[in-house]
Amino acid sequence: MTELLVLMVPREVHDDMVDALMSLPAVAGFTVAAVSGFSREHSRLSLAEQVEGSRRISRFEVLHDPALRPTLLAALAPVAGRDRLRYWVQAVLESGHIGGRANAAARVT
Repeated sequence: MTELLVLMVPREVHDDMVDALMSLPAVAGFTVAAVSGFSREHSRLSLAEQVEGSRRISRFEVLHDPALRPTLLAALAPVAGRDRLRYWVQAVLESGHIGGRANAAARVT
């Protein structure tokens, strides 16, 4: 089985998180999206974010082997520094690739 680690990362440490993930041999790849985060903890928002009502953050998604989760979290902890990074883990029932040359060749034979 595979897991999906989802991390909510402030834009200020986006590049540090990319560098940390790229340096881990166990991480084959990951996805990043810019999202708006809403929270009741307004004290953590800048003045502009308080006016807007949300915080611009990066959502990182990393597929990984469940056995690697403790190592992965420990390796990413320094990116947080003194802040806290919100994360959660989801079970992935199935993953793979659809289409591509390998599938096309299989159909021809």
